Amino acid sequence: MKKLIISICTVLCLMAAPLASVEWGGLLFNESGASTSDFKEITIKQTDGISLWLKSPLGKDSGFYFSSEILYKFSLDIAKGSDPQFKQIFDLPMLKVTGDLNAGAGLLSLNAGRFYYVDATSAVISQVVDGVALSYTLPTVKLGGFLGYTGLLNSLNVPMAVNSSNNNEIYNMADPYLPLGVTIEFPSLIGNQSLEFDAYYIQDLGGSDNNRAYANVILSGPITNALFYNAATSFGFMNFKDLMNYSSFALLAFPSEKVSLSAGASFGSADGMGPFTAYSSLAATSVLAASKITPKAAFSYTTESMNVDLNASLPLEYTDDTYKIGSPNIGFAYIYNIFSDLQLGFSVNADIDLTGSNAHNINAKLNLALAF
Repeated sequence: MKKLIISICTVLCLMAAPLASVEWGGLLFNESGASTSDFKEITIKQTDGISLWLKSPLGKDSGFYFSSEILYKFSLDIAKGSDPQFKQIFDLPMLKVTGDLNAGAGLLSLNAGRFYYVDATSAVISQVVDGVALSYTLPTVKLGGFLGYTGLLNSLNVPMAVNSSNNNEIYNMADPYLPLGVTIEFPSLIGNQSLEFDAYYIQDLGGSDNNRAYANVILSGPITNALFYNAATSFGFMNFKDLMNYSSFALLAFPSEKVSLSAGASFGSADGMGPFTAYSSLAATSVLAASKITPKAAFSYTTESMNVDLNASLPLEYTDDTYKIGSPNIGFAYIYNIFSDLQLGFSVNADIDLTGSNAHNINAKLNLALAF
């Protein structure tokens, strides 16, 4: 493992050596957290780390840039009745070449290397990948293509729904999948509405034969100058046999420059639901959506120095051929910029048990970050 880390750092140095006009910076961060179930036992988690980033143009006026980020963090978990757990993570969350190039009547955009990729539904794939993403933007249509690989990622730091991990390692290879996709978007239909069609295929290279295919449709746009909507649905197939579906709808309102409101719901299919099976994908969010209908609402207040977020959801879980009320979730987050490069944050998240057994789960975190 030490050889792997040294090799990665060496490659970064060699790639950065010939670059001019280099911009760089970093972030020191601290997170102190506590969680409890039923207000009986408390688990304490302390996390500290540092990330360094670099960005430089590749040639004068080329329009292409090289960007990279290195991350190291460690955490200590202390729970009653258990030995303290110490974990370390080293990662390269970003290592990419990006740029735009005028090509004919349109603009060709490139992302190549290690970068964050998310599909338009955020339910099929939403994570760091190694690969290539291309898009070609014309006045009336935008075309896109994507090819990635997950087997070289650090599973300890990637929110994949299907992942193996070894907490004793500092860098543990993720399960190998080969996602590929094509997109076509019409960004300015009648009334500035946007319509997008996606197709994704995810090949399982790990021997489990859990290959998946998805077809997405997304419609979004303004209703008024201060009210917007987003409607999305994704039909998936496991090995082209079992049908599954994820759908969501959201309204987003901006009553003022500082305030935003959102409300909506998501649906994830479940086993035994007619022709459907439980929805699954590479995105970790699909685990939370599967077999549920989840109404959601959120409030946000933002100024130049602070941000306040409130959110709530009430999942209806599909069990025994019917929907039953699950555990409501309530979240609060506060971020304050003490200085331009020093930020303080506090958040609380609670799952409220309605069964009468008082199995409430509460998580609280205090964050401090210093940029340099």
